Amino acid sequence: MPRFRFHPLLSLLVVAPLSLAMLAPAPVMGQVFESDGIAMRFMKRVHQRSSSEVLDAFDSVVRNTRRATVELKRGGERVAMGGIVDPSGLIVTKASLVNTYNNDAPLVAELANGDQYLTSEVAAIDKENDLALVRIEGKNLPVLDIATNTKLSLGSLLATAGLDEEPVAIGVYGLDPHKVDMKNAMLGVMLSRNPGPATVDVVVEKSAAANAGILAQDVIVSLNDLAIDSGNHLIETVRTFEPGDSLRVKLKREDQEVLLSVVLGEWVAGPNQARHEFQNHLGGELSTRRSGFPSVFQHDSYLQPEQCGGPIVNLDGQVVGLNIARAGRVATYAIPGTVLSESISKMLSAAGATRNQGIVQSRLSAKPVISENGESALAPGETRWIPRETSK
Repeated sequence: MPRFRFHPLLSLLVVAPLSLAMLAPAPVMGQVFESDGIAMRFMKRVHQRSSSEVLDAFDSVVRNTRRATVELKRGGERVAMGGIVDPSGLIVTKASLVNTYNNDAPLVAELANGDQYLTSEVAAIDKENDLALVRIEGKNLPVLDIATNTKLSLGSLLATAGLDEEPVAIGVYGLDPHKVDMKNAMLGVMLSRNPGPATVDVVVEKSAAANAGILAQDVIVSLNDLAIDSGNHLIETVRTFEPGDSLRVKLKREDQEVLLSVVLGEWVAGPNQARHEFQNHLGGELSTRRSGFPSVFQHDSYLQPEQCGGPIVNLDGQVVGLNIARAGRVATYAIPGTVLSESISKMLSAAGATRNQGIVQSRLSAKPVISENGESALAPGETRWIPRETSK
């Protein structure tokens, strides 16, 4: 494992500012950067964790892990990060980002060396931890070395691995593993009070319904092929799901039948829902599923929601967790190595089964990637690799 050591100057430029950012109030930080001098402007840039001057110092920390890190894409756009956990091509990632109905484009896994692989079905899901195993057809692939006995100390520096030589982000370990209770799911519609079908009266701004394209006066006919016969029935049905769940919605719009996909958000009470969401998302978008975790630790690395699902390492290069949710302006959740390792073991065991203590097959396909006899579910001779002309 690589051992990260600060250059003396870099330790002053990185460690001190990170500690100061945690302990000092905002006005103090503002006073530090009052000067417009060249030296002060340079210092201000170095203090930014996303600057190349800082991230380059962590290249050796993520060097081994990045080889087993993948980027999962649809239509050329990143939807999640992940990590290879089996040399034949099983990838662990954030389930609610990849197990969706809202995009027909194939899911493609890209490795750090530039190779790209088409995925087959989601092999297994741990819904409680929002984890999934995705299958690609590989051979002798590098795998994550997950640390299960490493104790992190408050204030420890952590780095999130990506496909590039430098990390995606660095941050400070701020809160020991703890439970995060699940919040109720929210569709984001206000229904007509008239008896009869579930007719939309108002669509909440920036809600799941708004993002999916549901409009006022639409009549919601079914969710996931379950017929909805009234507004109360719709409310009761939505309550059976969780934030981040992807649903098929059939609705009637005037004389037309419309099929949409919606990813449920978190419930927000009261009339000021849009304002609450705006305040909560200051500093960047948050993960749709960011609650209901049995055990997560918290750090303050700045990640986009689609950068979750991949590994995070300590300064020794050990994989100490997997980023699972951008939860707040200065809060990112990660599943600890011990919990992650246990979940992966359960999913590997359940990959060819229909159910196993909450570990289930993807709702997108009835055919498991790994059958009960351990053989691949791919057709003989079927290739799942997309060669690139320029592999690094």
